[in-house]
Amino acid sequence: MIKRMSFIFLSSLLLLTGCFNKDNLQQEKEVVKQKGKKEEKAIITGEIKTGENYYRSIYPFEPGAARGLIKFGVDNRLDIDEFELGLMRVAQQKFSTDKYFLQEGQYLDETTVNNWLKRKDDKIEKNSNSTMDQKGLNPALGIKKDAPYKQVLEAEKKNPKFLSYVLEQNYLVQSGKGKVKLGGVVVGLSFNSRYYYKVTDKGLIYNGDVELDPSAVNREAKKIGQEVLKRLRQNPSLAHVPIVIALYQEAEKDSVTPGHFFAYASADTDSTSLSSWNSINERYYLFPSDEAKKKKRDDSASFDTFKAEIQDYFPNYIGVVGKGLYEGDTLKNLNIEIPIQFQGKAEVVSFTQFIATRAMEKLPNVPVTISITSGVNQPEALIVKETEDQEPFVHIYR
Repeated sequence: MIKRMSFIFLSSLLLLTGCFNKDNLQQEKEVVKQKGKKEEKAIITGEIKTGENYYRSIYPFEPGAARGLIKFGVDNRLDIDEFELGLMRVAQQKFSTDKYFLQEGQYLDETTVNNWLKRKDDKIEKNSNSTMDQKGLNPALGIKKDAPYKQVLEAEKKNPKFLSYVLEQNYLVQSGKGKVKLGGVVVGLSFNSRYYYKVTDKGLIYNGDVELDPSAVNREAKKIGQEVLKRLRQNPSLAHVPIVIALYQEAEKDSVTPGHFFAYASADTDSTSLSSWNSINERYYLFPSDEAKKKKRDDSASFDTFKAEIQDYFPNYIGVVGKGLYEGDTLKNLNIEIPIQFQGKAEVVSFTQFIATRAMEKLPNVPVTISITSGVNQPEALIVKETEDQEPFVHIYR
């Protein structure tokens, strides 16, 4: 029943490369990349054909101009991953994975992103490297800088920050024989669902938070999106390329599921106005949960059956947790984590075989990834099933 079982040691999820054979890997291609007025040699990576569409990339790798900054703006690790990967899904609405190649954002540097995340009345850091407006995009606090702390606390509550991060991705396209150039830009704007703030007074710290009204977030997000487009066009390199702006709603910082994109709009070459906003109906559900039982009854029942059989099979069972991504009412993929305390490698092999079999029989026919761990997130096995697979791929660590 199981397609193949590998006992090759790998230290991280790079083992996913083991899921593909040589027939699925297309040849790399050497090209000349246009960078401003300069040209430099680059290589387009080989394409790996999987159940999901991923962009091919360009190397030598060029780090993003604001690389690593996202962890200071987005609280939830799950949101960081979903924000980046989900933005690639949005990009596919405008830029085909067959024609475009992904590169980290090169135009929004750390100073610009930090300045944009400030309030409109905050002091900004000077940026001699950018031609774009640097003023903060969040609402002004609207009080004097030396106001009493109680007044500051009240102002923070009444004027919460909506925007939490700005993420840029560049999409390159072939231009003539053996050349690539910038073909489009996608910018994701992430917004708080709850705004946390603190005020210091005479060495004491006062904390507060306020839940943001989704309709207010939606309204402010679309205003900020139009302003971001206007600013991007101030950069000569971005004045004549298609641009997509996508809006992301974060989950709360302690949420066990990530947030979701809720809208996107685009501006064609030379345009300084966004098209009408397109709604994105994506949502993550946790399995098992009361919400999933109520709103996703059939999928919840399948998951509960799968979980119950694991409980019956393995005496040291700890728990099974799944996260399902839905587009509208359709389940698109399911990621499952199974933490177990094993007494030996034979138990790992036997348990993994059992899980792989039950996954094919009991779970919905969508892409499924199952991570089996022990101890403190020690990886033991990985099971991957695509929709069209008759058998899953299985890898056991050693």
